[in-house]
Amino acid sequence: MFIIIDKSRVSDRDKASVESKLPTPKQYAGWKFKRYRWINPNELITKKGNYTDNSVRLGGTPVNEELEALLAKGLDTSKLTISVDPDNNVINGFTRIKKLIKLGFNEWIVAEYERDTDTKTEFQDPDHLEDFIDDMRLGANQGDGSIPATTNDFQEIGIKRFEHRTDKSSLAVQRWVYSIPNSFSKKQVEGIANHVMKHYKREGVVEKVTREEAEALVAEAYPRKNVDVMNTKTHNYIERSFLKVQHAVSQGYDPLEFVTFHSDATTWEEIDNARNDADDRLLRLHINAFKYVQKVKKVTNIPWKNRGAIGQKIGDEDINTVIES
Repeated sequence: MFIIIDKSRVSDRDKASVESKLPTPKQYAGWKFKRYRWINPNELITKKGNYTDNSVRLGGTPVNEELEALLAKGLDTSKLTISVDPDNNVINGFTRIKKLIKLGFNEWIVAEYERDTDTKTEFQDPDHLEDFIDDMRLGANQGDGSIPATTNDFQEIGIKRFEHRTDKSSLAVQRWVYSIPNSFSKKQVEGIANHVMKHYKREGVVEKVTREEAEALVAEAYPRKNVDVMNTKTHNYIERSFLKVQHAVSQGYDPLEFVTFHSDATTWEEIDNARNDADDRLLRLHINAFKYVQKVKKVTNIPWKNRGAIGQKIGDEDINTVIES
């Protein structure tokens, strides 16, 4: 339900009506809802220095053109409103505030929260307000224009959170993720935890290299040659490279040249083993390819048979059964 908000001044009657219709304030570990209050959006503190003080949205909140049109209609009482602390520091709702100022609103309702150490988690240090704010921002994703925090958001905040903690294990990071409202699958939570854990395991031992970084380094080292990059993280990447080898041979191209890197290594031993395994596995694939060709020469039929597929098209197939071709 939308309630029209007067841009210049909201009457006490309208304020009471809005407050009575808003959903129950969300509860967050380490915070306690104090009250609703009305304030000029220009008075809300959204910046630290010259930067928007949104520690969670490291890449920025995606632009939502529809949000401005929705706010122009009024306040949606089915949604949670902007959250602030007692000093008007914005906890969430940065994009909404920007749009409200643009639209010329002089008053808007905010939910004021104050810190509550009685409900804090083991991962919130009473001496570090940032711990409380980051966790609330990660879990606050139900307001107008809000987009749930991503796994990348959790990974970056997790790295910051565990910097000075003794227990940097995957299980400890998983406990932290589960202490914050989220809709991640078990596999996603484990992925966040492993990312944070490995960040500290490799720190000072192994340099983290992404595919984009590896490609840039190789392009700089061999500006006049087409040199590929091979991630030795898993055997799948090596097998993909062998397909490129086969393609080069079949097309009469020069032999495939490549440089290896490991995107997930945490120890020197892991890097060395993967480097050695790359050549060994490529050679085994090469030998097996010859064995395949020798065998297939004696076979008149194509050496595979597609039996069918698992039914998935609702209303057209028998679901979760094998449908033979």
